Amino acid sequence: MPEPTPEPTEDSTVDDWFGQNVARDQELADELVEEERGDLGRAEERFEEEAEGQDRYEAGRPRPDERA
Repeated sequence: MPEPTPEPTEDSTVDDWFGQNVARDQELADELVEEERGDLGRAEERFEEEAEGQDRYEAGRPRPDERA
């Protein structure tokens, strides 16, 4: 199992953080296709339930120049 991706820190950029979310969701997608033995429809259903990247992105982090 790969090492977990570290959470963004105060000095990370939004682009880095977005990329980390994408990477986590891509890994999840690959795992679900494997677990569902290639059934892409079922893997997609599970992905919609389990993926967190979009939610985490929409919750957001302020850009470095927007911090108080």
